[in-house]
Amino acid sequence: MLAGLAATGARWVRFLPDSHGIVARAVDGFRPGLEVEPLPVMVDYTVEDTVRAAGLLAKSGAACIVTLGGDGTNRAVAKACGDVPLVAIATGTNNVFPQIVDGTLAGIAAGLIATGRVPSTLARRTKRLEIWLDGELADIALVDVAISRQRFMGARAVWDPMTLHELVLARAEPGCIGLSSIGAHLFPLARGDERGLHILLGDVGEPVSAILAPGMIRTVLIRRWRVLQGGDAVAVGLRPCTVVVDGERELHIERAGSLDVRLSDRGPRLVDVREALWHAAQAGLFRSPLCAQGETGR
Repeated sequence: MLAGLAATGARWVRFLPDSHGIVARAVDGFRPGLEVEPLPVMVDYTVEDTVRAAGLLAKSGAACIVTLGGDGTNRAVAKACGDVPLVAIATGTNNVFPQIVDGTLAGIAAGLIATGRVPSTLARRTKRLEIWLDGELADIALVDVAISRQRFMGARAVWDPMTLHELVLARAEPGCIGLSSIGAHLFPLARGDERGLHILLGDVGEPVSAILAPGMIRTVLIRRWRVLQGGDAVAVGLRPCTVVVDGERELHIERAGSLDVRLSDRGPRLVDVREALWHAAQAGLFRSPLCAQGETGR
């Protein structure tokens, strides 16, 4: 990724320190014109580090943010990145939101966006699911919100459809693994489709095959389902319930009160790496050294 950035003439890179020193080791011995520095943040090696780093990058004028992770990592970034375009490289457990792409190509795409050599319109606004608790925004999801009957949900139970009462999906793309595959095999939505799905599961209903995890293919029974339009909200009446956000247990609700999941168009701006490279090739940007063209970026 760093090599791709350097090839475009990007000069300034800031990164979030990680417990394994991945970025620091990648930088060691590789500085072809790149100024690479850690962000000045205190790290606890929790998800809150990612949220703080994304907010700091947005406030400091970053032209593009590159993420390495899955749906959960990108959800954390989306909480604080504002309008900064994201190049999301899939390295997580579930990778519905990020793109499986070579790091070199992702770095070039990020550099093209950062230096303004491809239109910023290629960073397209995505959807998100907003969780509203008693009228207050409590959390967001980029892919799915699952409502479980269990009072406590361990890591394995997230993938057990028998524990789930209903799903709200912002994405339902065939070829993805996780809870969203249930919707993908029921009513597939193309990437970029503004709609979502609301699905009620049960002991009886229409059987649908779902790929819930690597090597785990299960049949789930669908009682009812409907297509959601942008702005639609699903009122969740089950109590008590556990709210699972992009595969991670986040909220447990015992008491009465309102719980709504709303499909919104206020998700982060996401760059499709292949589309950015296609645009660059059509514009002839690769017919001369990239680093000799245009402005430098950060």
